[in-house]
Amino acid sequence: MNRTPAYWPTRIMLAVGIGATLAVVLLAPLLLAPQGMTDDRPQVLGLPANAVWAAVVVGLAVVGLLRMIRIYRGSSEESSNWRHRR
Repeated sequence: MNRTPAYWPTRIMLAVGIGATLAVVLLAPLLLAPQGMTDDRPQVLGLPANAVWAAVVVGLAVVGLLRMIRIYRGSSEESSNWRHRR
């Protein structure tokens, strides 16, 4: 089997990305935990600010992971058409 020189580093980086995304997704509910007896948290778009923040963080992590997977699965041999526009 002929592997490229970056075979293992690429897989390790992808595994770290998957692990980090899982950690963000699993720890995001901690941002939603109540802060006390009263709900005096600031509102953003009619929702508690920490709920909006958790959604943004999880969304960015998932988009980043999807981008990593797309790059990983992409062909590095072929040039994209958008690079050669005139």
